[in-house]
Amino acid sequence: MNRLAFVAIAAIGATLIISCTNPVDENSLGSTRSERVPPGDGEVTRMALSGAPLGIAVAHAGYAYITQPDHAQTFPGALARVDLNERAVTDSFPVGWVPSLVILNHSQTRAYVSNQWSQNVGIIDVATNTQIDTIPTIGDPFALALSEDNRTLFVTTNANQLYKFDLATKTAQASIALPATSHHILMDPDGRFLYVATRDGGTVMEIDAHAFAVTRTFTVGGRPQDMAFSPEGDELYVANEFSDVLHVITLSTGSTNDIPLAGAGEGLALGNDGRDIYVGLVFSGGVQVIDRATHETVRVIPVGGIPREIALDYTGRDVLVSNESGWVDFIEPSDSLVPAPPPPPPPPPPPPPPPPPPPPDTGYTRVGLGDGALGVAVSGDIAYITRPYANMVARLDLRTNTVTTSFPVGTLPCYIVFNSTGTRAYEANQWSDDVSIIDVATNTQIGTIALTGDPLPVAITGDDSTLFVTTNVNRLFKISLATNTITGFLDLPATSHHLLTRPHSDLVYVATRDGGSVLEVNWRDMTVVRTFSLGARPQGMAISADQSELYVANEMSNVLHIITLSSGAITDVPLSGGGEGMALGADGKLYIGEVFAGLVEVVDPATRAVVRTITMGGVPREVATDAARRQILVANEYGWVDIIR
Repeated sequence: MNRLAFVAIAAIGATLIISCTNPVDENSLGSTRSERVPPGDGEVTRMALSGAPLGIAVAHAGYAYITQPDHAQTFPGALARVDLNERAVTDSFPVGWVPSLVILNHSQTRAYVSNQWSQNVGIIDVATNTQIDTIPTIGDPFALALSEDNRTLFVTTNANQLYKFDLATKTAQASIALPATSHHILMDPDGRFLYVATRDGGTVMEIDAHAFAVTRTFTVGGRPQDMAFSPEGDELYVANEFSDVLHVITLSTGSTNDIPLAGAGEGLALGNDGRDIYVGLVFSGGVQVIDRATHETVRVIPVGGIPREIALDYTGRDVLVSNESGWVDFIEPSDSLVPAPPPPPPPPPPPPPPPPPPPPDTGYTRVGLGDGALGVAVSGDIAYITRPYANMVARLDLRTNTVTTSFPVGTLPCYIVFNSTGTRAYEANQWSDDVSIIDVATNTQIGTIALTGDPLPVAITGDDSTLFVTTNVNRLFKISLATNTITGFLDLPATSHHLLTRPHSDLVYVATRDGGSVLEVNWRDMTVVRTFSLGARPQGMAISADQSELYVANEMSNVLHIITLSSGAITDVPLSGGGEGMALGADGKLYIGEVFAGLVEVVDPATRAVVRTITMGGVPREVATDAARRQILVANEYGWVDIIR
């Protein structure tokens, strides 16, 4: 799947995760332990840890939380608790998909972990090592920071936004648009300013945490990653992954001095009581140690693998380095040698031979159209299918499965809907900026309704009084069918490609596609009643017969969302590909066209499971139900309609 900018493929190797910011205030550590750990013996201590360790949060009580994203190979991801004195894992417990960064609150009773592919932040009870709740986010979250009073959580996501969440209500209070996705944010020691490294934007933004406004922008170029403050708080250090330098920003003047690195810099922390800067060289498997006073490189430690986040140990002297290749290194001030990596586990026994593949599902009839098919609607014994490349609508006789005629409409016809009596059909002409009014008895366009912008989806109320259309000006339009005029509109957060009216109610559902949400709208006064934040790209929708559940296909996250309408709770059913068109069949099953995979998957909403997979090929688009014959119609952009039995 395409996780956009947030899951990066590294320049070398199939590396999926990017490192995190330092999760604790470095100036506060070391004061809670009376004795100092003696200098190391010159050799790095290595602890094996599965799951591609990434984020680190260190507690002054002598333990650390380390994320185990496992590159989404298993569900759920995990959070390991490590005893820093014994340097051993004492617990590992499930969180969400691809847990990335983790931080502790100042009292260290709660931890917060960004569950990247779950699109939420997990709330961890430290006493029980349990994820007890989540905070939903718009987009995949990564970087985290807390306000000084522990009341506000700052989060960045791949929606290129910095969000400000109230922890008491778990709601977003405000957001700031970023020039690019940020993988690292850092609160200053006084809790006044938040610093955001915009990665592919090549900048570091200084944000007033209280006013939540940008005060300065430092343009550094390349790919700025992890950050740390000098012990005095007067300098900000920024590792750069593409420029191979460590930026030293003097905060009083904004001037920048660069220290050369031996490779791409990513993770960053101060160790040895603040005297040394440790920088992870992500692509070359090293940790570079820099004398903070002289800016001279002391040594480069060849740790191997893929070093990610670096965090200061609670002693104030040592540092921890997570390594995506399966371990955590504990580096003391005098260490320069690295032990051999832990031996690989013995190979598993060979798996049993797979069962023979099932025979292909051939339970469908194909009707050719000669060119692309997109929208489909059924009324009685006929179906209308839009032919966007021919600027026509085809009429299909469902008793004989034959096309009886095709007739002209506007330019690039898209989705289509019948009224309840089957006497009229309404079809959106995307490039004509209008809706065709079709007389079904004569198969003729008898009028048009002009719109602002290019229309795509259409929906109609059960009493045939009102038509709904969205266009690419990001608006939902309400049209009176008595006068064929627009009587209201609602601005949307993004273009919508699918609409659904709720029977016998005043509600219409709008999937905002690139907005990652479904809006529940009261169409009488055109106001938003609720917003369901789903992330990725929500597309086709259906509603259960008893109207208790709303079903939403997601084109980018490869899931079917099941929304319990009474509570707003969301359950996800994994799919083999990205869903676009969808219909509820007469058998009570959901038929989902997977546009990039050439499949139709059938989901039983009662069991939340895929019960049938049909290989259609081509590009399946919109889906409609022929209830009279207990069939499903699937329009295919490659030039046919499949009728599933």
